[in-house]
Amino acid sequence: MHSGHPGFGMMALDSSVYVGASTGETGIDVLAVRDPDRSENVLRHLEWIARHDGRFSNREERQRAAAWLAARCFDRALSE
Repeated sequence: MHSGHPGFGMMALDSSVYVGASTGETGIDVLAVRDPDRSENVLRHLEWIARHDGRFSNREERQRAAAWLAARCFDRALSE
């Protein structure tokens, strides 16, 4: 998401649902995922966001993705 290409991403406070939307080439792209921590595609995408530091990357989005991934790893370690 960058200037001229509005979009958003949000997650339920309990991390049970992730919803994202952005403008695509010919319309609006919408994604809704239940239990995103169980989706390999979502996890790979969030890992990419957390690591990517490109021209259009958003620092706050990177930090939030990294924090969510770190909390997920911490929660998994506690449950084992």
